[in-house]
Amino acid sequence: MNNQDPLSLRLARLKSSEEWTPSGGGLVFVFAKGGTGKYTSKTTAHRLLGGDVLVFDETVGGRLAVANNKGEFLFWTFSVCFENLLPLFASNEISFLHNVAESFKATKIYPARSPLAMECQRLLGMVPPQINLDHRGQLIRIAASILSLEFKEAQTRQSGYVRMEDHMIQVFEKLSTSELTNLSVGELADRFSCSRRHLNRLFHQHFGVSVAALRMEMRLLKAISLLRDANAKIINVSKQCGFNHLGLFNTCFKRRFGTSPGQWRKSALQPGTPPAPGLGKNKLGSTPHATGPCPPDNRLEKSPPEALTIFARKLSNGTDILEDLKRRDLLFGIHASSNRKHNSPGARAAE
Repeated sequence: MNNQDPLSLRLARLKSSEEWTPSGGGLVFVFAKGGTGKYTSKTTAHRLLGGDVLVFDETVGGRLAVANNKGEFLFWTFSVCFENLLPLFASNEISFLHNVAESFKATKIYPARSPLAMECQRLLGMVPPQINLDHRGQLIRIAASILSLEFKEAQTRQSGYVRMEDHMIQVFEKLSTSELTNLSVGELADRFSCSRRHLNRLFHQHFGVSVAALRMEMRLLKAISLLRDANAKIINVSKQCGFNHLGLFNTCFKRRFGTSPGQWRKSALQPGTPPAPGLGKNKLGSTPHATGPCPPDNRLEKSPPEALTIFARKLSNGTDILEDLKRRDLLFGIHASSNRKHNSPGARAAE
């Protein structure tokens, strides 16, 4: 199943036994409409859900198929050549054109909830069915919306205005607590528009731990928030925090905080009662484990990383959980040594 002429919008439907490869040349734009798709190339792989927008250079040889070979995948698509867009670019933009064009060879995915993806879906609904000048003009408008963002990011990278840490924090701000705790590492990599391996590299560089380790910390922080409700059953708290088994939840919680969930809640709900014995002393990774269900990490020290403080604010629901966690010595900055590896069986199991 192949693409069509450039600047011609088509609706494609893939079944489990089919693959789609573009043949129109230039930049390929894909707008997921229904089902779950998977884009693969020699260097990357991405899952596509309804509302997601995918853009890539046709020369990378990528292809689309139905994820897990189940059901169908429905999407809109068109392609456009950079050469046809040259009259649209100002002289200062042309100087960034090569870098922008090269960036699409690494594939760009814009999640459905991102402002750009929502704007593209809105513009997509305005494209007339007849393939005429108005039809092509609307497609150029969609392409220009995406390229405009990429040009701004290219200019930002050159000026060094936004650091990588700032970009990651911006993505964290947009993710919901449910996405942060329940999405797989691969799905989170899609949200950050990079490969799983590169996302782990960024996390180690800027947060000092793996994605899986930070997600485990966030799940347990969410558990702390939910346990403040005296009527919440611990097994339900476990499920809401992404644990499929109550025993695994109890093990990870006690390893992190030095006490069981029930004991922690009993202590937390009694005003003026100090934390349960061991609470705040058994810091994440203070007792390293080579294997097991919970990911090992080095001792936490210094101040909380911005990612965790953002997450704590997301959990607040009108209460100052961040200050409470700091006061109880439960929230620490993550600072792992550069030679620490987080690829143990336990870390992988936590994903």
